[in-house]
Amino acid sequence: MVCKDRREFIQQGMMQQGMIQQDVLVRSVTAATADVFSMMLDMQVELTGFAADSKPAGNGLISLVGITGNWGGSGVFCCTPALAMIICDRLLGGDRRTAIDEEVLDVEAEVTNMMIGNIKNALESVTGPLAISVPAVIHGRNFQFRSASGLTGTALAFGTEGEPFEVRVELARASQQVAARCRIPVPGLAHV
Repeated sequence: MVCKDRREFIQQGMMQQGMIQQDVLVRSVTAATADVFSMMLDMQVELTGFAADSKPAGNGLISLVGITGNWGGSGVFCCTPALAMIICDRLLGGDRRTAIDEEVLDVEAEVTNMMIGNIKNALESVTGPLAISVPAVIHGRNFQFRSASGLTGTALAFGTEGEPFEVRVELARASQQVAARCRIPVPGLAHV
């Protein structure tokens, strides 16, 4: 396979099967993450492996972006409060932050938007047009998150500045999502 650039290599890999392959997702997530951290934050990242499917967070931040189109799902950026403050300082400049504030949460959302947007752009040649939602950021203690079953995805662990973080992307064809959903009636609500 002769490819002129990384994007063409990713597109050819996805087209061979007519679906999104795990290795293509891994390359897309790794490249988008490294690009955003390098270009926007002047930080180098190291891929440390695959992240656990589900684990409790002692204290952290999670930023979620919905992905819609012929394929749908989500992109997630998870990090420690310490890394979120470092990222905010790098992007906005200024003194070293010592607490999570509105600026830190806004920067977390923007970094997530850039990473998931770059991943979305890399995948569109196979998935067709995709759109992403406005990021939602969650900060707190002792929470867990899980993704719906039946999605194709990857969860990668990275490190930078001595802090760990994760980037997750999970997608399914829209037709598969509809077939996988079940309707559970909720008493008192009108059903259409």
